[in-house]
Amino acid sequence: MNNTDILAEKLDFTYKKEEQQGDLMGLVGTCLNYWYLFLIGIISCLVFGFLYIQYLPTQWNVTGKIIVEDDKGATSKSLTNGVNADLASLFDIKSNADNEVKVLKSRGLLRQVVSALDLNIHVYDNSGLRKVEMFAEAPFAVKVVNKDDLIKLNTYDINIIDANTFKLVNDGEALVVIGKFGQPLQLKQYALTVNKTSKFVASGKYIVKIQPAKKAESDLADNFNVGLDDKQSTVIDLQLSSADPQWGERTLQTLMKAYLQRNLSNKIRIADSTMKFIDTRLVVVGAELNKVEKNLEQYKVRNKISDINAQSKALVEGADQSQTKLNDNEVQLAIVDDLYKYVSNGNNSQVVPSSLITKDMAFGNAINSYNEMLLRKEQLKLTLTDNSSYVQNLDQQLVLARKALLTSLNNYRKSLQVSHTAFRRQNATIDDQISTAPVKERIYLDYARQQSLKQDLYLFLLQKREETAISQTATISSCRILDDAESDEKPFAPKKSLIYTLSLFAGLFIPAAGLSIKEMLNIKINAKSDIEKHTNVPLLGEISRNLNKTKNLVYNDSRSVISEEIRALRTNLKYVTEKGKSNVILFTSSMSGEGKSFISLNLGNSIALSGKKVVLLELDLRKPRLLKNMGVENDYGFTNYVISAGEGGVDNLIKPSTFNENFSFISSGPIPPNPAELLMNDHLHILIDELRERFDYVIIDSAPVGLVSDALIIEEFADIMCYVVRQNYTHKSQLGIVNDLYKSKKAKRLYLIVNDIEIKKNGITGYGYGYGSYGYNMIEEEDTKVSGLFKKLKPVLNKS
Repeated sequence: MNNTDILAEKLDFTYKKEEQQGDLMGLVGTCLNYWYLFLIGIISCLVFGFLYIQYLPTQWNVTGKIIVEDDKGATSKSLTNGVNADLASLFDIKSNADNEVKVLKSRGLLRQVVSALDLNIHVYDNSGLRKVEMFAEAPFAVKVVNKDDLIKLNTYDINIIDANTFKLVNDGEALVVIGKFGQPLQLKQYALTVNKTSKFVASGKYIVKIQPAKKAESDLADNFNVGLDDKQSTVIDLQLSSADPQWGERTLQTLMKAYLQRNLSNKIRIADSTMKFIDTRLVVVGAELNKVEKNLEQYKVRNKISDINAQSKALVEGADQSQTKLNDNEVQLAIVDDLYKYVSNGNNSQVVPSSLITKDMAFGNAINSYNEMLLRKEQLKLTLTDNSSYVQNLDQQLVLARKALLTSLNNYRKSLQVSHTAFRRQNATIDDQISTAPVKERIYLDYARQQSLKQDLYLFLLQKREETAISQTATISSCRILDDAESDEKPFAPKKSLIYTLSLFAGLFIPAAGLSIKEMLNIKINAKSDIEKHTNVPLLGEISRNLNKTKNLVYNDSRSVISEEIRALRTNLKYVTEKGKSNVILFTSSMSGEGKSFISLNLGNSIALSGKKVVLLELDLRKPRLLKNMGVENDYGFTNYVISAGEGGVDNLIKPSTFNENFSFISSGPIPPNPAELLMNDHLHILIDELRERFDYVIIDSAPVGLVSDALIIEEFADIMCYVVRQNYTHKSQLGIVNDLYKSKKAKRLYLIVNDIEIKKNGITGYGYGYGSYGYNMIEEEDTKVSGLFKKLKPVLNKS
C-alpha cells in the first residue's frame, strides 16, 4: 500500500471518527435553526394548558369515617356452643363491615340522598365564557313539585327579569314561559317552583339542568368510594369527589346519617314485631284465663265452697309442688306449639320472637339469626328483584333454616313431652292418694290448676312485653359516625403542575415531531447523516453557500468562510494524491447545477496560489458555461483540437488566466454533435499526457455522470474522481450512482464533496459542520464588503 492510500484511509478515518459527534451536532443544529418553532410550540401549549385548567371544574376530596360495632364474635360463640354447630354457621349472619360497605353503595341509599338534596337538579351561571355550576351561591333553588322516576333530561335557560319574574326557555320543547318566583310553573312532565335564596340578585343568565334520578344516582356512585380502613378493622372509609367542598360535605354527611337511620330502623322493626306477637297472645291467654276463673267462681258458688279442707292441706301442698313443675312444663309446651305454628306458616315473613324461650340460649340465638336473615332479605329486595340469584339463594337458605328451626322446635317439644309425662305420672300418684277426698274438692282443684296455668302464662307474657318495651326504647344503631364529613384544604383536580409539565413536553414534542416528519418526507440531501446512511464513499471536503454570487472567491487576501473551506479541500487533496507527479483530478456530479464547475475553478485557483501550476480543462462538451461566464472566449478549444487531429498543437489550446500566472484554462470549444465519440478519441489521451508534463495539476470539469457517460470515458485518465453533491438539491436516490461507481470500481479513487452548505446565524450549519463558531461573523461582514470591492479590483487582477 502506497503513501497515498494510507493518507486516504487516514482522511476517511478522520471523518468516520466524527460521525457520532456530527449526528449530535446536526440534531442540535436543526433544533437551534428552528428555535422559533419550539418557542411558539411551548408558548402555545402552555396557553392551551392554562385555558384547559380554567375550563376544567375544580374537584375536592371529601372524607368521612363510620365504625361498625361488630358483635359477630359473641353470636358465633353462643351458636357454636349449642347442640347444632352446622345450624349455628348457617345463621351466622350478624352485621359486619363487609356487608355494610355494600349497603352504603346500594341504590336505595343513594336514591334517598338524591331525593333529600335534589342532586338531580343543577344550576349553572351562563354569564361568562363558560358555564359554571353553582351550589350554595346560587341565587335561586329549583324544586320539582311532581316528581317522576321517568323524568327525561331537560335543560332550561332562566333569565332573571326583575326581583319577581323570570323567563324560562327550552329550545327542545319550543318553550318560552314567564314565571314568578315562589309560584309553581306547570310544564309538560312536571311542575317547577323557583324560589329565591339569600344570594339572590335581580339579574343574570342561568342554566338549569334536570336529569333523571337514576342518572343522578349513577353520577353520585361514580364519585363515591367506600372501603375498609384495613382487613382487620371495622372502620369504613368514605370518600366523595365534589366540585364544591361545602356541598360535598353536606352530601356525604347526609348519606352517613341516612345510613345510620336505616340501620336503626331495622333494629326497631325487630322489637315492633316481637311486641305485636306478645300483644296478640295476651288477648288470647287473657280470654282463656277469664273463662277459667268464671268457671271456678260458678263452681264454688254452686257447691258453696269457700276454702280447702284443712285435713288435706299437707297432701295438697305436695300436689302443688308437683303441679308447679307440671305447669311450667305445660307453659313451655304451649309456647313451643305457638312458635311451631308461627314458623310453619311459610307465607309469614315476620320475624320470630326470640325472648319467649329462655331455657335454651342456643335455640334463642338461632331464632335471632333467622330474624336477621329475614331482615337482610328485605334490604336486598330494596335494590334487587326476586329473580336475582342472590335473593333466590337467600330464599333457599331461609327454607333450610326454617326446616332446621322446626326440627329443633319439634325436638325441644319431645323433650318437654317426656318431662310432662313424668310430671303427670307423679300427679297421678298424688291423685290416687287423695282419691278418698271429696269429689267436690277434686273438681275444685282441677279448676284451680287450670286457673294457675293460664295465670302463669299470662304473667309471663306481661313480663316479656315489659322487657321488649324497655329494650325498644333503648335501641341504638350498631354503627356510628367516627369522623364527620370534611373536605381537604386544597382541591386534587385539576393537577396544574402535571398539566403544565405535559404542555411543556407537548410544546417540545410537536415541533420535534414536525421536523422529524419533514425530514422523513425530504427526498433531498440535507445533512451529513443522509450521506452516511446511503453511501460509504469517503468525504473529501465541504463548501458553504456562496452568498456573493461570484464564481472566483479565492484570492491571496481572502478570509471568507468559503475561501477557508477551499483551502481545507486543497489540504485534504494532498492526502489523496501522489507527491512528485502530476495529478489529474476529475470533477463530476449527478446533474447540472450542483456546483462542480464552481468548485473546480476555485480549487484550481487555490492550488495555483500555493505556487503549483494548474490547468483547468473544460470537458463538459454538452453545456460548456464555466469559461464563458468568466469572459473567456470559447471559439477554439478541445473539440477543435480533436477534430483537427491535434494539428493546432497544445500551445494554441492553453489560455492563461488574467488573475493568476500559475492558473491556465482550456476551453471546450464549439458544441459538437457527438461529444462521446470525441472523448473516446486517442487525442484526449495525448492531450492529458502533454498536460501532465507541463502542469502539476490537471483539473477536468466534465458533464454530470448521472445524465451522460462522458465522465466515465474520461475517468480512465484521472487519478481521482471528485463527485460533487449539493445540499437541498441532490436527491438521496442519486447517491445510488455514487455507490455503483464505488462498488463496481468504475472509478479508481472516488471522493465526495458537499457543496452549498447553509450556515445559520447561530454558527451551526444544517449539514453538521462549518466555521461559524470561530469568529466568522466578522469575516462574513468583510466578505460582503469584499464582494463589492471584487468587482472594482477585477480589472486590476485581469491586467496583472
